Amino acid sequence: MAYKEKDTKKWSAQWFETTAKGEKKKRRKRGFETKREALEYERQKKLSSSRSMDMKLSEFVEVYFEDKQNELKDRTMKNKRYMMEQHIIPYFGEQMLSEITASQIIQWQNEMQTKGFSESYLRMIQNQLTCIFTHASRIYNLHTNPCKKVKRMGNSDSRSLDFWTTEEYQRFIQTIEPGTRYYLIFEILFWTGCRIGDDHVIIRLKLDKPSKYAGLS
Repeated sequence: MAYKEKDTKKWSAQWFETTAKGEKKKRRKRGFETKREALEYERQKKLSSSRSMDMKLSEFVEVYFEDKQNELKDRTMKNKRYMMEQHIIPYFGEQMLSEITASQIIQWQNEMQTKGFSESYLRMIQNQLTCIFTHASRIYNLHTNPCKKVKRMGNSDSRSLDFWTTEEYQRFIQTIEPGTRYYLIFEILFWTGCRIGDDHVIIRLKLDKPSKYAGLS
């Protein structure tokens, strides 16, 4: 139950969490300006702790990333979060995960398909929504997975992929840290039109003078 600190006059939230050993531990977070903020924080923590499916999709996304933090690479996490925040949370974020229906997903797909994205990018977006519901179903016993009832949008077949538009590439490159090895490789590939071989591509930069990229090979 939230309470007000006598010294700071601010509100604190407190709740119990069950450890992996089954022990209950009391948790606390201070510094809320209002009782309402403290109570809302308590509510979210209790839902997260119990992993109840009566939580908003935006809240479950945080549960998903918490569960996957040791399984997925940092760059993969960043890319997945970007697509979820751009294309999924604005539509479903405030809805209860257990109340999202197959018909709503079809409406979402229809709107996504009007935005001019390539078939491959549409499939990538679809995969993010699918993985959210798959995780909820497999790990937290979500009763119904609406993604199983609808056809996936987009196409992952590389033989039928469209080229990225400049806008799509700019959205992608924003997820890569500037100045890194991969940032330079993607910049060269996109703007010069270089092709990637069946297995891998090796880019050698022959520079006349030392550079921070001189060791790239």
